[in-house]
Amino acid sequence: MYKRIAYFGLMTRFHVRHWVRRAAYALRKPFYAVFSWVYILFAAVDFFVVRSAKNFRREWKYLRAEMHSASAHLHKAFKKSTATWFSVLFHYIVKAFQKHRRFFRAAFNTVLPVLMAVVLVLEIHQWSEFTYALKVIYGGETIGYISNESVYLQARNLAVEKLSVGMDEAERADLLETPKYELSLVSVNKLVDTTILSDNLIQASDANITNACGVFIDGEFLCSVKNENDARSVFNAILDRQENVPSGATVGFVQSVDYVQGLYPDNSNSMWDAEKLAQKLDTVKEPAKYYIAQPGDSFSRIAAIHGLTVSELKALNPELGDTILVGARMLVAKEVEYVTPKVTVLEVRTEEVDYKTETTTNAKLFSGDRRVIQPGEKGVDQVTISVTTVNGQIYDWEEIDRVTIKQPITEKVEVGTAKAGTAGYYGGTFSAKGFIWPCPTARMISQYFGNKGHKGLDITTSGALGKPIVAAASGVVEIAGSTGNSYGQQVLINHGNGVKTRYAHCVYGSIRVRVGQQVTAGQQIASIGSTGNSTGPHLHFEVIVNGVVTNPLKYVSR
Repeated sequence: MYKRIAYFGLMTRFHVRHWVRRAAYALRKPFYAVFSWVYILFAAVDFFVVRSAKNFRREWKYLRAEMHSASAHLHKAFKKSTATWFSVLFHYIVKAFQKHRRFFRAAFNTVLPVLMAVVLVLEIHQWSEFTYALKVIYGGETIGYISNESVYLQARNLAVEKLSVGMDEAERADLLETPKYELSLVSVNKLVDTTILSDNLIQASDANITNACGVFIDGEFLCSVKNENDARSVFNAILDRQENVPSGATVGFVQSVDYVQGLYPDNSNSMWDAEKLAQKLDTVKEPAKYYIAQPGDSFSRIAAIHGLTVSELKALNPELGDTILVGARMLVAKEVEYVTPKVTVLEVRTEEVDYKTETTTNAKLFSGDRRVIQPGEKGVDQVTISVTTVNGQIYDWEEIDRVTIKQPITEKVEVGTAKAGTAGYYGGTFSAKGFIWPCPTARMISQYFGNKGHKGLDITTSGALGKPIVAAASGVVEIAGSTGNSYGQQVLINHGNGVKTRYAHCVYGSIRVRVGQQVTAGQQIASIGSTGNSTGPHLHFEVIVNGVVTNPLKYVSR
């Protein structure tokens, strides 16, 4: 493969001058210019790369042959004398550098940049593990390296908290000296955190210290105990006293309780035994606070004084109602315990999920009418909740998991847009049950429901013959015409939910609907007539609920 490349390069060199002339000519023709520059580029690569590689290979071949010959002579010289061997070796080395100067120069120019690049990478890696830091000097001794001053301030506060149990503010202020800082370049792994620096500060102080377990409640130092198990047993005993704990529940504290191993002052103020710790936890950390109402006081004024909202203040004093009497004793802050037990239990519940409603318009429905095309159904979710109680009262809850058991079904509804007065549609006032008066231009009742066993309302007016009859509500037509009984020409509409309405004694040929047709409230379905068993033009209107006739005036109003 290499020989082919070298041959191709050799042939190219013979034609470089030719290609340059071609390129100069082609520059006049933009279409051929690109191809000519490609030829020139290839010639340059061949001159600077291929030829150099070929020379390097030829020199290496000669050098390797000479090295083979020299090694034979060195072997013979070594057998004769060690001193002779060294002189012969030196002679061959000098001769090799003199004869193959170009080869060694090329090798040096190639290896040196690579070597320098490796050194650079190693240096960058080495220095990346170093950083500038503050050296903290306390009492003339280095106690640690920190990334910034805030680490020292936090460590100092923690050390003071441990050392100052039982001290007043003046003693706390002079407890630790002011340190000195120096900027230093150190390894990253030499940086210390707040806890280690705090221990180093305590160790550098004049306090009598020892290794112990610190008890922290909500991050605040309470005391130290020499044995961590003793401290834990005190808190566990408080949890064990909880009664009526449900099966599977976990018991803990509202506050966070931490046990931190480290250096602590060995004195009676801060170093406690288990008995003293138990006695302290049985006391109240902060007693309840009360306020005596003064003339002119209000809930808002008292709440503002004590940093409360009005609702919080009323919740603390539910017995007061909405008035404040002068001299009333009001609770403004509950007592605070060191630790408050809590009980957490997982509850699995099912919750209904409301369905969505998709609404479309229908120009055939009367304005204000609403037709359910697809009833909606609520979905069901199974919800796992973590419920936390304190003293039997719900303190907090959190939803842990939710799984859909049944997907909700979307309700699809059509809403009418036809205006009152549109041909075949009439307006009307809907009753509480969603029905309108069935005769827009006839309001007189000639016979009421129940009169001598009458099954509906007889509605008429002066010149009633031919007056319009409309559907009292949306529904599906079940009867449209005569069924051979006393009703004559009639329409029966099924409104769903077991409710139907009947319109009887219609004018022959006036029925405008057919069986199975969907009608809407206010849509004209027939005209008032006197067919069947009738003594004059009127509408016999019935309301049937679950197969039983009922008083229509419970569903419609004039």
